[in-house]
Amino acid sequence: MEPIKVLGEPALTLGGDTLVIADLHLGFEGELRSRGINVPLKTDELIVRTEGLVHSTSAKKLVILGDVKHHVAGPGRLEFLVVPKFFSKIVELVSETHVVLGNHDGGLEPLLPNSVILHDPAGVGWGDCWLTHGSAKLPEGASSTKWVVMAHVHPSVRLSDAMGYRYSFQVWLSGPMRGSKDRRILVMPSFNWYIGQLTMNEPTKASLRGPLLSRKMVNLESLDVQALDGHILGKLGELL
Repeated sequence: MEPIKVLGEPALTLGGDTLVIADLHLGFEGELRSRGINVPLKTDELIVRTEGLVHSTSAKKLVILGDVKHHVAGPGRLEFLVVPKFFSKIVELVSETHVVLGNHDGGLEPLLPNSVILHDPAGVGWGDCWLTHGSAKLPEGASSTKWVVMAHVHPSVRLSDAMGYRYSFQVWLSGPMRGSKDRRILVMPSFNWYIGQLTMNEPTKASLRGPLLSRKMVNLESLDVQALDGHILGKLGELL
């Protein structure tokens, strides 16, 4: 398999023919509207961005690493509209569409075309990689892979300049996993950049990081931090 190729968006390719994205949170606008925040629908924008990546990478397969929809339990009212709309456009672009279920994907299956291939939240092996959402523990089968690719946390960092202005950036995180000198983890930023982010260089609750970013699994401070444009920001411990 060809190396993992991180794109200039919150997306990557595997093996030259597979596009991977995560954390679409389709229908997130419904929650904000229920709180009196009038946010325009972003589904069309997410469709256009996905179409553009499929075409620019010549991908034949699409894998979505969980949290396709936003409402944690069953689908919210808006999700009955936007989830089928998204997939009706996307499944026509690729030969295979895969979804690894996330913790927000309760009741997702009835909203999907029959052609979409669903995988357990624990993930699926894909060449040298184990693809998972990140909210569930890894099964034994994942131990033989070189890379664990996860999503779930919407990683970002917040930096300050000399004037005190603060800047937030979506980022990729990568580094070795404990217990194996050869296995590494790669944490994807959320494809939907309008949703909330977990600021990794500030104190975070362990429960929000999930089981794969626990201190038992990784040394958080040693993780490499990379911006979407490819710029290396340093080790996470250097940005605290």
